[in-house]
Amino acid sequence: MVEFALVIPIFLLLLFGIIEFGRIWETLNTMTGAAREGARVAAVTAPDVGRSRAAALNLLGGVTLAGLSVSVSGPGGSNEVTVTVSGTYTPLTNAIIPGLIGPIPLSRSTTMHWEG
Repeated sequence: MVEFALVIPIFLLLLFGIIEFGRIWETLNTMTGAAREGARVAAVTAPDVGRSRAAALNLLGGVTLAGLSVSVSGPGGSNEVTVTVSGTYTPLTNAIIPGLIGPIPLSRSTTMHWEG
């Protein structure tokens, strides 16, 4: 019983840490995919900012971020378009895991050559 009482806090900290970092990793991967899809649409259109933003937001449907925004810039002189997806992540275990106190700002961007 004493061993269990000594080990369970460390075990729970490790368990919740794995869950929380897995959620952050999945959110970042989804944001990267959305930025890539938005940049691809912008690269093959005029670039159509509305369609590009809609394509990115379509992939972000399951992501729970506060202040979610998608910005499209370009094609400028370098003929490149950049799509940036940003938002604020709030951890479920806000005060349980030391050093992981939210909200955490997240941002991902993708740049592609404009084909127009």
